[in-house]
Amino acid sequence: MNPSLNDAVSAGTTFKYQSIARLVPLTLMAAAFPMLAWTVKADDFELAMVIKETTNPYYNATLQGAQIAAKETGGKVANYGPTQSSGQAQVELINNLADRHIPAIAVAPSDPDAVVPAMKRAQKLGAKVITFDADSNPDGRSFFVNQSTSDAIGRYGAMLLLKSMGPKGKVAIVSAQPTAANQNAWIAAFRDELKQYPDIQIVDEVYGYDNEQKAFDVTVALTTKYPDLTGIFAPTCPGLPAVARAIESVHKQGQIKISGNCVPSITSKYMLDGTIEGFYLWDPIKLGYVTYYAAKNFAEGKIRGKPGDSFTIASGKWPGTYKIDESGQIITGEPLQFTPENVKDYNF
Repeated sequence: MNPSLNDAVSAGTTFKYQSIARLVPLTLMAAAFPMLAWTVKADDFELAMVIKETTNPYYNATLQGAQIAAKETGGKVANYGPTQSSGQAQVELINNLADRHIPAIAVAPSDPDAVVPAMKRAQKLGAKVITFDADSNPDGRSFFVNQSTSDAIGRYGAMLLLKSMGPKGKVAIVSAQPTAANQNAWIAAFRDELKQYPDIQIVDEVYGYDNEQKAFDVTVALTTKYPDLTGIFAPTCPGLPAVARAIESVHKQGQIKISGNCVPSITSKYMLDGTIEGFYLWDPIKLGYVTYYAAKNFAEGKIRGKPGDSFTIASGKWPGTYKIDESGQIITGEPLQFTPENVKDYNF
């Protein structure tokens, strides 16, 4: 069993069932009486958040938001993830969580296709499975809790880069990995926005695989391969600060403009020293908060997980009504630009 799962078990994570559950093996009961076996009481609710990697501080922020929601409602939540991004590692975690009969699983897939069989299996075993932050193939989940529209995130990155480098030059993209569905969608919107500028050429797209050192290395290689490079778009955390550190190491800060998204805790210093003129994100704490409430309402049968369904948070940190749109998404916000003036207001 994965060490993080052992920790959760040893910590006393339990699930209360009707008395019939003590008499019938749980797998048989789930098959024969699915509605009875998976009735979730308010104080029984537990959400497992399967993240891309535990070393990424971004997912500490999404967990923080889910913990706020759990405290408001009396439930539980925990992060589960590998130390290095891996679709196969996520598959093993999802399978283990399904075998533990966790009532709800929210996945931020590293690979949108690799996780689908495990997500389908978890659903068959009774778990309510959704995605957040990054989407899977829709076959694997009921709906996706998205931080903003993918189109808005990608075009916002293009806008910031254009603002700093102007309407001409050579641009490279440093992404996390080829299978990252959310980043691929952002990059597609970024590319489409730059098509309006015939004097801008996108010369390369490389990958740091959610590893700070790899992102540093591929960025240094870009500066050697394209000595006249004028811009880099890095929609990846922790990739963005690694890109900035690489540009500083080759003494091209100010010459190569950078835009991208990441948490301010590890990125703001590169904005404050002028290497990055502006970067952005959204509120990952709110993303985790809404994800928890969405999963809880789904597990308790208050929504079916279908387009048009909605739930209302009557009070708490972010009250409001949240709706699953026709594309199967709940949109929680819009891009947020960090500046030297506002960055101290965000502690994630």
